[in-house]
Amino acid sequence: MLEPQLTGLQKRASKYIDKAISYQLRPGEMIEGHFIGFDKTNIDRAVIQMSNAADRTTLPLMTVVNYFEGVEDEEENDGA
Repeated sequence: MLEPQLTGLQKRASKYIDKAISYQLRPGEMIEGHFIGFDKTNIDRAVIQMSNAADRTTLPLMTVVNYFEGVEDEEENDGA
């Protein structure tokens, strides 16, 4: 069986799978968990596993990529 082709955005995001994310949806509402993969029904959504193993949510994939790329940029600037 062939594996589905990843979109360009999914390829960018795939290197962040299994990494922790802490994202503020709106004031007072945080999502904390691990990016575990892509939503099977919507290619533009990332699946986030919350600290409780039974709880999962999705975020826009672009949001997740921007978050992790921003974290990488901060780490690079701190090390300079």
